[in-house]
Amino acid sequence: MNKTAKHSGFLIMGIFLLGTCMRTPITSIPSIINEIAQAFHVPATSLGILTTIPLICFGLFSVTVNWLSSRVGNEMAISWALVLLFVGCILRAVSYPLLLLGTVLIGIGITFINVLLPAIITENLPTKIGGMTSLYNVALALSSAIGAYAITPVAAGFGWRLAVNALAFIPLVTWFFWLPNLRFNHVDKEQTTQGVSMWRNPRAWALLVYFGASSFVFYTTVAWLPSIAESAGISHNSSSLIAGLFQLFSIPAAFLAPLLATRAKRRQPIVFGLGLLSFIGVVMMLLPVGSMFYYVIISLLLGLGIAGTFAFIMTIFGLKTNNPADTSSLSGMVQSLGYLIAAIGPVITGKCKALTGNWVTSEIIVLVVIALFVGAGLFAEQKDKIY
Repeated sequence: MNKTAKHSGFLIMGIFLLGTCMRTPITSIPSIINEIAQAFHVPATSLGILTTIPLICFGLFSVTVNWLSSRVGNEMAISWALVLLFVGCILRAVSYPLLLLGTVLIGIGITFINVLLPAIITENLPTKIGGMTSLYNVALALSSAIGAYAITPVAAGFGWRLAVNALAFIPLVTWFFWLPNLRFNHVDKEQTTQGVSMWRNPRAWALLVYFGASSFVFYTTVAWLPSIAESAGISHNSSSLIAGLFQLFSIPAAFLAPLLATRAKRRQPIVFGLGLLSFIGVVMMLLPVGSMFYYVIISLLLGLGIAGTFAFIMTIFGLKTNNPADTSSLSGMVQSLGYLIAAIGPVITGKCKALTGNWVTSEIIVLVVIALFVGAGLFAEQKDKIY
């Protein structure tokens, strides 16, 4: 797996733009959730499901992606996913039922990108796995941060419906840039995973736990970091800034983690180091300190640790397999149950806060989950390959 396959000159641009599609349609919506709730006459709290639905879609549909892509080709499957994203973005501004349907379509579309992008990189650019994974992870983090900030002034100036519809521009532009890649669509109905069953492989299961538990921590942090900061005495406006800094600090981690993963002779120190940063960040939240600077440091540690872990895992799908079929199979297996684990994180920690009246129990749960994913990651990295 060391020969670069023939591909379109637009492939790298396409990979970058696909990264902008992977979170922005989801992470932009919470900023205008009150306007949407008011327009559709529903409680704003009920719209928390708009973040949960995509995670459930990631879990339910990840295992079907490999089956479909082996019949239509990875590049063609991505083009269909972009159409689903475009339609889903448009539907969300029409009515409440179509808001939910559109969110489901967006979740399915992103599922295809999540699973297939590592396989496309492995197939077309096997000598540049680290660099290409860094590219789309930086695009993912940067577009997510920009989208979350930019949608609010757009909604204030032109209305929330136009702001939501504007998000459809991202998959539309990506689709146009992706079209040249269809000339090099790879279809192999006989493609197998060389007799390897990922579901029977203990290291594949360890990767699943590593991904699921770390995603549990990531989505819990996204959901509750501003509230935890406010409970410590940080103002509402400053807590929103803390959330933005968390996204901002994730950018260098998204860039560096894949490069380190591909160049390191042993990857276990990376697993431990990223986990340690996350662990220290959560421990700091347990201390009764209400300083803005203190929470900037917490955002830095969590941004580097948690986002770095996600970027690292997305890189090793290709590094731990010997062909694109295995990469896609491993990616689909890990992300299927992994995202279902992630979906329960904000729910469990939110319930604990409601029951106890403080965040201490929730933070202890997150610390235990961090220790769990570090242990699983260290086990998975005992061998260079998954087999």
